[in-house]
Amino acid sequence: MNPYLKQYRQTQIETAPKEEILLMLYDGAVRFLHKAKEGFAEKNIEKQHNNITKVQNIITEFESTLDMEAGGEFAKNLFNLYEFMSTQLLIANVKKDEKALDIVIKHMTSLRDTWREAIKNFKSSGQSLGSNEIDKYQSSNDDSDNGDDNDDDEDEDNSIGDYIL
Repeated sequence: MNPYLKQYRQTQIETAPKEEILLMLYDGAVRFLHKAKEGFAEKNIEKQHNNITKVQNIITEFESTLDMEAGGEFAKNLFNLYEFMSTQLLIANVKKDEKALDIVIKHMTSLRDTWREAIKNFKSSGQSLGSNEIDKYQSSNDDSDNGDDNDDDEDEDNSIGDYIL
């Protein structure tokens, strides 16, 4: 990838509000699901596998960021739905079961549309997820990394752009 394009993508991600990143990830997941579906039509196993794997990575990220305590029953139900979709993706990938992929497309599209509407309503009430007390606490902790400038996980930080844009 062009290094300037990669830097642009990374900057766009780093400066986007949380709600926009969430929608970008959902959009990416839906896009990759449709590419996997194309892989089934083309009988291209590599295309199927690579795109299904990208969606599995996005779902893993969604699961890891759920706050089960604060989210209560909603977070638990969302986690269970993510787990169900992960299982369906595994079936689609291993057994080459296109119907399992179709189930995930349906649920992921519905989730994306629901989040888009919820964020639209949230913003129309004059609120934003971009700044809150937890973020302020987290940012102050991130700044104090004891002088360790090890860039070993730089690839991890840059990889999110592969899933969003």
